[in-house]
Amino acid sequence: MKKNKLELKGIHHIYGGEKQTEAIRHIDIEVKDGEFLAIVGASGCGKSTLLNIMCGMIEPTEGEVKIDGEPVRSNKHKIGYISQTDTLLPWRKIESNVALGLEIEKIPKKERLERAREMMRVSGLEGFEKMYPFELSGGMRKRAVIIRALIQNPDIIFMDEPFGPLDVFTRETLQKEILRMWTERKNTIVYITHDIAEAITLADRIVLLSRRPSVIKNEYIVDIERPRIIEECKYNPKFLELEKEIWNDIKDELTEEEVD
Repeated sequence: MKKNKLELKGIHHIYGGEKQTEAIRHIDIEVKDGEFLAIVGASGCGKSTLLNIMCGMIEPTEGEVKIDGEPVRSNKHKIGYISQTDTLLPWRKIESNVALGLEIEKIPKKERLERAREMMRVSGLEGFEKMYPFELSGGMRKRAVIIRALIQNPDIIFMDEPFGPLDVFTRETLQKEILRMWTERKNTIVYITHDIAEAITLADRIVLLSRRPSVIKNEYIVDIERPRIIEECKYNPKFLELEKEIWNDIKDELTEEEVD
C-alpha cells in the first residue's frame, strides 16, 4: 500500500481585513505517493486558496499541511508549481527559462543546459532553445513552464488551472503531455480545474468542493484504465457516467448565472 505523500488536517482559513471572509472550513485530505488528484468546484469556491495552502504559499488560519510527514514550511521538499499565468522570464531564452530551477540549485551551467535541452527534445521543443518567450505560441510557452517544473523531479507538483486560457486543441495536446510525463515519472500531482471532463481525463481521484466556505462535498474514484487516450476517453461509458454524477452534485453549488 502506498504511503501518504501529502496530508491536510483541519484546514480552516479566514481572510482578514475589515470584513472577514471564511474561505475554507475544516478540510482533511490525504494524497498518496504518485497519485494524480484533481480538485474541482464552482468559481470562487476557494480551490486556488486551498492549493496555495497546500504548497505553503498561504499560512492557514487553522490546521496543518505535511509532505512526507514533515511540515510543508520546513523547506525540506522540492515543490513544483504551475499557475494560470505565463511565468516565463521574458528576458531569458527558453532553455535558460527551463533550467532556472537548476540554476537556483547551483547546478553547473553546462549540466543544467544539457538537462534542459534534453527535456525540451522529448517534449517537442527541440529547435526553440535559443528563442525568447514572445517568439513562441501560448501552448509552447506553457509546455516550457511544465518541463521547468518537472526538470527538478519535485516531490509533488501543484497545478492551478494551467490550461485555462488556451484553445481546446492546445489543451488536449498539453493534457497528453502531462499524462505522458506523469506516467514516466509518477510524481504526485494536485491539479485544480473547473473543467469536469479534464479532471476525469487526467486524475485518479477527484475532490469536489462546495461553495464558500468550502468543505469537501464529495470524492470520486476515476475507474478508467490507464494509459488513457485523450480523444477516446470522453466516449468511455464510465467517463460519461462519472461526468453526469459530478455535474449533478455540482449543480447545487452554481449560481443561476453560472448554470445559464
